[in-house]
Amino acid sequence: MPRLPFSAAELGSVLAPLAQAKPLPPAAYRDSAVFELERRELFGRAWLAVARSDELEDPGAFVRAPITPEGVLVARGADLVLYAHFNVCRHRGALVCRAPHGRTEAFVCPYHAWRYELTGRLSSAPGAEGLEGFYAADHGLSSVSVAEWKGFVFVNLAADPPALADALAPIPEHLQRLHLAPLRIGRRVEHDVAANWKLLIENFQESHHFPSVHPTLERITPFARSSSFIADGAWLGGTMELVDEAETVSVDGQRHGRPLLGGTSESDRRKVYDYFCWPNLLLSAQPDYLLTYRIWPLGPDRSRVTADILFHPGAMLDGFDPRDVFEFWDVTNREDREICESQQIGVASEGFGGGRFATSEDGTHAFDRRMAHFYLEHLSA
Repeated sequence: MPRLPFSAAELGSVLAPLAQAKPLPPAAYRDSAVFELERRELFGRAWLAVARSDELEDPGAFVRAPITPEGVLVARGADLVLYAHFNVCRHRGALVCRAPHGRTEAFVCPYHAWRYELTGRLSSAPGAEGLEGFYAADHGLSSVSVAEWKGFVFVNLAADPPALADALAPIPEHLQRLHLAPLRIGRRVEHDVAANWKLLIENFQESHHFPSVHPTLERITPFARSSSFIADGAWLGGTMELVDEAETVSVDGQRHGRPLLGGTSESDRRKVYDYFCWPNLLLSAQPDYLLTYRIWPLGPDRSRVTADILFHPGAMLDGFDPRDVFEFWDVTNREDREICESQQIGVASEGFGGGRFATSEDGTHAFDRRMAHFYLEHLSA
């Protein structure tokens, strides 16, 4: 167990009420021992969103999720069941697959051509068949748990994880109503951010930075019209109200005929709902489309973001042109990336001793409290 570079007393100050609390100690964002603990004990045991179901609809479709350095292969079998395996050949440890996604009948190791079916079963082991005591059934890919929820595919590396439905419960009422499974990916963008993954989550949890960082977003969903909701389960989030003249969040604030997300009520038409699902999935439900961000820690000061924009399938017909949405979020996501990278440099400075929370940062405080509890569990252990 790595030694953590902060004390229980420092973490206790994070757990104080918002008006007295301090954020996580600066070392939490830059120390390699902290990162290793998070990688093994948090991301190695939680249900992690890795893909959308429509990426894996057809038999043979697969993705390689960057949960671990080698990645986890998630594939749809010929029986239409999802399977997930560590991307490591059981012969000599070579990576079985380097493609980020694709379609295949089987996985064949490029080193010695051991062949694995999509189920993980070893079907051919050149040079090993016939060896005394060698049984192919004992050398299949190491499998991990996989499950689906509302069109999202989740994986858990733990040996005996709780059911996904139990881990996600209770689901916020608005989110439960939305019909997310039929949505289709309109565009995906992946980028690396030179910042700790927790800074990205904290940034998502508050709108306090809108006036200074996001002038175009502030014009459509003003910080003054935002609110947070705090819960003890897997979910945190908040709402932002649209200005009176806007129909959605886009370059001109108009939907241009795009249908509302299924399950949207009359009162939902004027709001944006943001959700953080512990520990790596961010959702932002606009009236007519859904933003999703999957956050992957790559190092103490580096993260990868997989950003999707999903639409109602009824919108994606002839003449569908969502450039007003894409252009808006290209600018806004770049602004977030730049401010988080600036923050990462600052938290590594000797001149930064730790700050305080603004009264509007209750969502960020709630996330930091959960991280503080996680660290305290391992300090006591």
